Amino acid sequence: MKTAKRRTNYPALSMAAEIQAVLDADIERQGYSNYPPAMEAWAEWLSRSIAFERKQATGR
Repeated sequence: MKTAKRRTNYPALSMAAEIQAVLDADIERQGYSNYPPAMEAWAEWLSRSIAFERKQATGR
C-alpha cells in the first residue's frame, strides 16, 4: 500500500517595510536588481540558455 507524501505549505514570507527597504538597498548596493520585470526576463533567458547547453551536450 502506497503512502501519500506529506505536503507542507509554508506561509508567505512577510517582513516589515523598514527591513525590506534595507534589504533592497543592500541588494542594489551590490550591483544587483530586484526589479520584477527584469527578474522575469533574466529567468526566461536563464531557462533558454540551460536548454541550449543541454541540447548542445546531448544533441537533443
